[in-house]
Amino acid sequence: MPKNWKFLLSTLAIATLAGTYVYFFIPHYKGLVFLFFYIIPSNSFVPFPHEPAIIYYGKIFGPVATTITATLPTIIACAIDYAVLLPVFSRTRLAKIRETGIYRKTVNYYEKAPFLTNFIAALSPVPFYPVRILSVASGYPMWKYTAAVVLGRIPRYYFLALFGALLKVPNWIIGIFFLSLVSGELFRQISKRRAKRAIEMVEEVVLDSAIPVDEESVPSTLMHQ
Repeated sequence: MPKNWKFLLSTLAIATLAGTYVYFFIPHYKGLVFLFFYIIPSNSFVPFPHEPAIIYYGKIFGPVATTITATLPTIIACAIDYAVLLPVFSRTRLAKIRETGIYRKTVNYYEKAPFLTNFIAALSPVPFYPVRILSVASGYPMWKYTAAVVLGRIPRYYFLALFGALLKVPNWIIGIFFLSLVSGELFRQISKRRAKRAIEMVEEVVLDSAIPVDEESVPSTLMHQ
């Protein structure tokens, strides 16, 4: 078993045992257990935003406890990125993407400041998926990637949790915020699929409009030749 998967599975096992203990024996903090396991997919490939959850639990448990709870699963999410994406870019047809000119130019810019790029992407609200893919595909070390992401996420988590704690944001506003972020991501995905489908339809029209070459459309003299 690859080292990435060993680390990932062992960490998840420990986290599950710790979460189970807290849930049953320290019920006052069981909300943090939900936050812990929610942060893992929300920082990976599931389009669930972490911002509303941080604001909500920051209002209940305060910025410090919320930030610590959210930081630990972020490390697990980074391990998932490498465990899942690394084989994809080394053992599948997607490995050919490394041979394209666009990829080489993009990686060239990324490699000028990879740590800073990951840090800024983790700290800011910009989409993190492109940077995540570049980090894995370019062979950037996982521990550096994880360190940059964690350093960027910690102040982001803290200020979101502090925002919820100080302003006591009503739950209905947090719910609307969550739905708006999810809807925006779904709309973006649908738009991308529609654009892809439109391109495919144009290609089909162009191909269908081509004049077929058969025996009736070609002069007999040419057919004999």
